Amino acid sequence: MACLGCLWSAWCQFPLHSLNEARLAPAFALRHGINPYPPEGGGPITTWIYGPVGIAVNLPATLAGTAQSAIQLAGLINFSVLILPFVVIFFTSRDLNARSAPVRWFALALAVLLIPTPNLVFQVADHCAIGFGLLSCWCLARPGRPDVGAMASAAALCTLAIWSKQIAVFLAVAQSLYVLRAAGRAAMVTYLLWLAMAGVIALGVSVWVFGWNGLWLNMVVIPGRLPWTDGLLDRLALRCWPLFMQLALPAAGLALLWFAKAWPGRETERGRFFQLTALAAATMLPVGLAGFAKIGGDTNLLHSWDYLLPGVILAWLAADQAPTRTRWQLIAASAAAIMLHGPQLLSLPPGPFTRQFETASALTATYPHSIWFPRNPVITFYSDRTLWHTEDGVETRFLAGGKLREPDFRRYLPHPLEAMAYPREFGNPFSLSLLPELNQRTNLDYWTLYARPPTIAAKP
Repeated sequence: MACLGCLWSAWCQFPLHSLNEARLAPAFALRHGINPYPPEGGGPITTWIYGPVGIAVNLPATLAGTAQSAIQLAGLINFSVLILPFVVIFFTSRDLNARSAPVRWFALALAVLLIPTPNLVFQVADHCAIGFGLLSCWCLARPGRPDVGAMASAAALCTLAIWSKQIAVFLAVAQSLYVLRAAGRAAMVTYLLWLAMAGVIALGVSVWVFGWNGLWLNMVVIPGRLPWTDGLLDRLALRCWPLFMQLALPAAGLALLWFAKAWPGRETERGRFFQLTALAAATMLPVGLAGFAKIGGDTNLLHSWDYLLPGVILAWLAADQAPTRTRWQLIAASAAAIMLHGPQLLSLPPGPFTRQFETASALTATYPHSIWFPRNPVITFYSDRTLWHTEDGVETRFLAGGKLREPDFRRYLPHPLEAMAYPREFGNPFSLSLLPELNQRTNLDYWTLYARPPTIAAKP
């Protein structure tokens, strides 16, 4: 019940955040023949500087009939990407299947409650990378010694993870080290060849669909040029609780297991998966911390806990323990997980927060085909049946030192442009400096409207 309440609350909050619309816009672009990886001077520009796998995963949401339905469907897709790997792992585990059926359901519910809440509320490219990465680790860890089938499947899934989010390339390092230790140097070379083959195929398909120049610019050049944040200490202070829960506490727990000589061995499925996920967490940590220190970085870049979570749960619940001891452990784990979501579970929303779509419809009727929603590209798509710039993408290009000429910028805006609308809680409208003619501000129910001042007719 707590798990379902947590999912319900997150799904209701999902439409509130304009970032989720920005992440969905590239899927609309792909479905309607617009390149989501535009070159310099091209457009429309979106926030997407990641691999194309996340775009493809979101394609079902583009079939919705309204902007509201599209966002709500995207929320369900986000849940699926996060939860389906746990379903596969817990319900196909031979070690866990030796326990009673309720234990598998308990494992799944506990895993959902221990997923960081922002992962459920926000959709980011990292979730596809983690999901495919976990399934890749599962393929490698199930057999006692990775065979050709396991390595080929793991390589294909690892490639999908890398082409979801570029930092997942470090997962390949962890898996190669695991194969080296589990099966020897020859097996590791074989696995690297499978990875290379899958990578070449993915590269060929991506270049054929999107073009080399756009891919290189958006996936390599722009992320590489993003500067380091000036307020790292402030960000650390603001995110101290997530950093403690996702990094410090798990690291302390792993250290205790090691020194207590309770580290699961490779002779069992649960032990192999635990060791591989711990290795993946260690190799993903440095690049995650580096991304966290970049402009725009946040805790979604810290993949380590997401890998440890199923590994720890499987190693614990599939272990041979005294029934009484297991019962008390289950009660304690349940209580701790539910307490993490206490305030959220005590005030569940009655329904999804979607009023902003109703007020947006009134605005698009007042300014037909001439209003821009800089942070809400899906609303604009359903009103104008085309995509315009997403402000976050434009801002990202500026931060990366990219040049955007005014004609190129205005080419992918409504014409004539009479107004733009921001969510009222958004405090720093970047595009105001780019569109100085929209200087009449009006606060509405959900939106802040910036419009051209009314023209005063000259007296005869």
